[in-house]
Amino acid sequence: ASLSNVEGKKNNNNREEDDDEEDDYIGGPIYLLGYSLGANIVTKYLGEESLHGTLPKCIGGGAAMGNPLHIHSGTIAFPWNMLLGAGVKRSIVQNASSLRKHHEPGFQHAMKKALLAPTIGKLDDAAAPYLVRNDSHPPYTTRIGFRDGEEYWWESSSHRYVGHVSVPLLKISAQDDFLVFGQFQKKLNHCLENPNVVVVKTRCGGHLGWQESPPPGSNSSGSWSDVAVADFIEALLQIREEDREKRLRLRRGSVNDVDGRSI
Repeated sequence: ASLSNVEGKKNNNNREEDDDEEDDYIGGPIYLLGYSLGANIVTKYLGEESLHGTLPKCIGGGAAMGNPLHIHSGTIAFPWNMLLGAGVKRSIVQNASSLRKHHEPGFQHAMKKALLAPTIGKLDDAAAPYLVRNDSHPPYTTRIGFRDGEEYWWESSSHRYVGHVSVPLLKISAQDDFLVFGQFQKKLNHCLENPNVVVVKTRCGGHLGWQESPPPGSNSSGSWSDVAVADFIEALLQIREEDREKRLRLRRGSVNDVDGRSI
């Protein structure tokens, strides 16, 4: 899914830009954060928008925690494939009253087939023709349906776009993450090819277990992952400020002219 509705409040684009004195949007930069499938969405969004030159200038970077990079529910091993499928089926049952309002016969058949699917892979395959999607190119038009689960997983995978991300992106994955580390490791080369992507691999943490781990030597209610992401964003903000100050010094004449005099 594209987050193309995330936009800064733009100033008049027809004016002559003066990025040394002010940004071309109101307010500070926006940093996107996603966990698990949300991390996949953040990565895919940044890559898609960067590839086509449509990434809003207000987006300063992002962080993706526990991103599988390559999505393929059919490869998830037992018993997790059944447990994850049960979780999705629970959501379908909880929203049954709304789903019944869709009278298209094919949709109702697909939902029944999804509820009877034993695994998350089979469930995805059954529901794929009626899932909401968007084009991966401008104007990112919303559409309905994939041919099957294979197309759904391929189109949803962020490894195809991470190489195009044009802003700093932090990716953290745990080596003992039973759910996504295998897929992440297979597509790690796509991250390493992009100098804008910082990859961190922890020895432990499971799938998003960092959120339950307090920062070392801290009595606060925050988590290790909170501190890691905050440190990353703080470093980016510091670099932005240093770059801004450098541009201001150049603008104010803190460089020497051709005669060696300060202007």
